[in-house]
Amino acid sequence: MKKIKFLIYILAFITINVNAQSKAKNKTSETPVFDNTNEEVKMQVNNLLMDYYKIKDALVADNNVEALAAAKEFKKAIEKVDMNKMTTAEHSYYMSLQPKLVSDAEKLNNASDIKNSRAHFQTLSDNMFSIVKAFKANNGNAAYFDYCPMAKAGWISNSTGIKNPYYGKKMMECGSIKDSIK
Repeated sequence: MKKIKFLIYILAFITINVNAQSKAKNKTSETPVFDNTNEEVKMQVNNLLMDYYKIKDALVADNNVEALAAAKEFKKAIEKVDMNKMTTAEHSYYMSLQPKLVSDAEKLNNASDIKNSRAHFQTLSDNMFSIVKAFKANNGNAAYFDYCPMAKAGWISNSTGIKNPYYGKKMMECGSIKDSIK
C-alpha cells in the first residue's frame, strides 16, 4: 500500500511539473507575429512604444509625477491607433490586449505613489511587449525585454544597458535581457 501511494505521489508530481513546463512554453509561443502589418499601424503602435518608454524612464528616475503624465499621454496614444487598417487577425489580437493597456494606463495615471505606479507598470510592460512583438512595431530599432528577479517583473528597453524601473536608483542595474525584437 505504501508503494502504491508513493507511486501515485511520484506520478502526480511528474504530471504537475510537465503541465507547468507546458504552460510556460505556451506563454512564450502564444504571441503571434504579423509579417505584413500596414506601415501606418506599425507607426501608431511604435508611438505607443515611445510613450511607454517615457513612463519607464520616469520610473527609472524615481519621478512619479512624470510617470503619471506619461501614462496619460500613453492612454491618448492608445485611442489614436486606427484598427481599420488592421487585418482581421491583427485586429482580433490587438483587441485582446487593448482594453488591458487602457486599464494599465488608467491605473498608472491614478496611482497614489511610485510603489503603486511600479506595480501597475508590470502588467503594462507584459502587454506592451506582446503587442510590439506581434506587430514588429519597434521602428527598425532593437527592443529588449529585461527582467528583474528581485521584482519578478519585466520591462521593455531600447538599449542593452539595464536601467531598472522597479527599483530606480536603489538597484539601477538589477536585471538581465530575456528577449529581444530586432
